[in-house]
Amino acid sequence: MILDITYMILKRLIPLAVVLLTLQSYSQKSQEVLFTIDKDPVTSQEFLNVFNKNRDIVDEENRKTVEEYLELYINYKLKLKQAYELQLDTVASYKQELKKYKEQLIGPYLKDSKVTESLVKEAYDRMKNEVNASHILALVKPKALPKDTLKAYNKILEAREKVVKGTSFEQVAKEYSEDPSAKSNGGNLGYFSTFAMVYPFENAAFGTEVGKVSMPFKTSFGYHIVKINDKRVSKGEVEVAHIMVQSKNENKVSAKEKIDELYAKLQQGDAFEFLAKQHSDDKNSAVRGGRLAKFSTSRMIKSFSDVAFSLENENDFSKPFKTQYGWHIVKLLKKHPIRSYEELKNELSKRIEKSQRATLVGKSIAGKLKKKYAIQLNKESFDAYMKNDTDFIEKNLEMTIVTINEKKIPLDRLISYYGTQKTKTFKAAYEDFLNEEIITYYKENLENTNEEFASTIQEYRDGLLLFDLLQEKIWTRAEKDTIALQKFFLENRNNYTWKERANLTLASCTKSDKAEQVRTLLSQGKSIEQIKQELNEGATINVLFSEGILEAGDQKLPKNYTFKKGVSKVYNDEKNEFLIVDVKSIIAPALKELKEAKGLVINDFQKALESKWISDLNTLYKVKIRKKVLKKLVKDNSQ
Repeated sequence: MILDITYMILKRLIPLAVVLLTLQSYSQKSQEVLFTIDKDPVTSQEFLNVFNKNRDIVDEENRKTVEEYLELYINYKLKLKQAYELQLDTVASYKQELKKYKEQLIGPYLKDSKVTESLVKEAYDRMKNEVNASHILALVKPKALPKDTLKAYNKILEAREKVVKGTSFEQVAKEYSEDPSAKSNGGNLGYFSTFAMVYPFENAAFGTEVGKVSMPFKTSFGYHIVKINDKRVSKGEVEVAHIMVQSKNENKVSAKEKIDELYAKLQQGDAFEFLAKQHSDDKNSAVRGGRLAKFSTSRMIKSFSDVAFSLENENDFSKPFKTQYGWHIVKLLKKHPIRSYEELKNELSKRIEKSQRATLVGKSIAGKLKKKYAIQLNKESFDAYMKNDTDFIEKNLEMTIVTINEKKIPLDRLISYYGTQKTKTFKAAYEDFLNEEIITYYKENLENTNEEFASTIQEYRDGLLLFDLLQEKIWTRAEKDTIALQKFFLENRNNYTWKERANLTLASCTKSDKAEQVRTLLSQGKSIEQIKQELNEGATINVLFSEGILEAGDQKLPKNYTFKKGVSKVYNDEKNEFLIVDVKSIIAPALKELKEAKGLVINDFQKALESKWISDLNTLYKVKIRKKVLKKLVKDNSQ
């Protein structure tokens, strides 16, 4: 798990082998020194920990020798040394980023198996259903004053009273709700299932009967009321392929005309995958025959999702429909019903750890920690709080309310906390406050009490620091130093070339006799419109055209096709499709301009900058390798 998280964070940082080098052993005994950087020692055991972890997870053909890994590791240590010397670890943005990841990493250490299992079962039961709900929101800012919190609460009560007395929920939502979308949708959120909303909202939605309006409840956004419009069994997930034609494509043919032609071809039996590959404007999915990753109703725009889930049988395809992105045809590949509890248990556990539900687990953990910690309540300040003795409170805000071990917590922190918990009693708010402070204390001290967690945090600390340094030294310069980039490009221009290209028309047919007719008509100089009028028979589309400049070897071209000016022979391509290529002009191989190769040039420039940087670091810092220790390492790890 740690390896996966680390790689996701640092995937832009350095190659995988180097990323994994950040995994170091926290509790190292006194070991032989393998190398030093300005007298800072690195032990053979530290290096071996890294080397062995790499060897275990990298496939055999990509494994490196001890010497190769050592070079990578020394480079990594050199960069890290400079990062700390530049005091990048004191920058506010770095501290904030590290704090965010620290919060995420603490999650697994705040587990209660019984509570987690209960939450997993609850999530699974809810996952089998979907709720259609409308809501009204009265916003409460994170640091709102008590008077503003009370104002929002009274506003939501007033809105609910109007609904209960007969005013339509939609009308009240448009008048009262501070959710901007309410003006257009009347507060209707459509169908959703578990994990789609924050946990308190989900609880209210699943706990309210159809047709009923909930009592006010609070989330991190403010106060809500929710009306349940419908509940239904979940549709699970669906896997589809699609063909998309952008409304503003560069083709001379209109998007609507093009999608209708493609639909007619599908009705005639043409292969969906072939048409998607040749004609879809969604380049990412076109290379896969239009295939998209599976999705649920709440994870795709509604206009697309509604059509995809309406298809009944595998291989059925929809009529053309429009979304904000253009015109589409969708083909159903497979429906994925909700999997069994046992199949989803681990996945749901991980999602719960990262969700708001983890606070419930935290309360359970707090109960256990109370028995371990020395907790002392200050009776004087507590009694004043319980009596709401404002005179005493205002004069003694800095007085301790409770002590957890050696940590003293002032009264003003409890008062501020209560200001966000107006719907709770004084005692209930204090209990929740104490639980939060206990968990906070546990998290603040976890790095000092748990070696595994300390090791993980150090890994992130170093990794994020190196990320910031690379951002400064390599990435930002490569993207923004246009003069240096232009100079690098000119010095290496022969590396960036176009293969042979052609300005052409590509025609595709499903029948060989029609393809031969198209070839003949193209050879006679007939226009695309003339050929379509002559060959297409009403609703029957016998030929489709696309135009543009393609490079040799483009996937749209027939296999093994070589550019030749004029009309080609008929090629019988995959899925029994027949292709004809009409080459208007051939563009010889040529050097690319910077704007045409910019992405590749930037990547190469970054590599050159990094190589120069490492060379400079080796000059700046003295690296000394103990050859006898290295020789022994090589001998012991030669297999």
